[in-house]
Amino acid sequence: MFILPDFKEENHISEIKGAMREVSKLAVEVGVILDVGSKGIEFLQMIATANEFGTDIVPKNSRYLAIPTKLGLGHSPRDFDGLFVPKGKHVLAKSNNNGGIDIYFILKSHVRIPERSFLRSGLDDNMYKMAELVEDNLQRVFNLEMTPRDMYERLGRQLAKYIRIEIRLKMSPKNAPLTIANKGKDDPLIDKGSLLNSISYRVVEA
Repeated sequence: MFILPDFKEENHISEIKGAMREVSKLAVEVGVILDVGSKGIEFLQMIATANEFGTDIVPKNSRYLAIPTKLGLGHSPRDFDGLFVPKGKHVLAKSNNNGGIDIYFILKSHVRIPERSFLRSGLDDNMYKMAELVEDNLQRVFNLEMTPRDMYERLGRQLAKYIRIEIRLKMSPKNAPLTIANKGKDDPLIDKGSLLNSISYRVVEA
């Protein structure tokens, strides 16, 4: 519930109208908007979209996707000499010095990334808190205690915080066993922290 300011000794109507106009001209964007190290925004937004909604990954130029084990992590099959497919196996392996083979890649016809919403749920799970924050900050703007831009900065900062918390807490669906083996943990939305650190906000012209 908004309470209009009561200015008895000085007329601030023009300032209030100006603040209302600026509120309507600005907006805040929150999400994956920062480059992180060598990871560009487009790549991170692709990763975010795949996890937010879920997706099926299928090979484009070959029969199988090559999913690396720890031995192949960070590489593609073409980086290794001597890889072969053992009879009856869907893997790429290489002979080792002990007379056996080491598996470098698992061959899959497709990979399903399950839905792990963190953008929508970060907002939905905190909708009432955000609504209260909007109401409180609007009241301050109309009382001329805060500028509209400062209000949007506060809203963006808080929502970005909620989304980062959601990324840290999201534990379901779990990672696949091979992913857990490669990462050394079952933390579905965090590996090196690139997605987490890409979350920020910006105030823009509406």
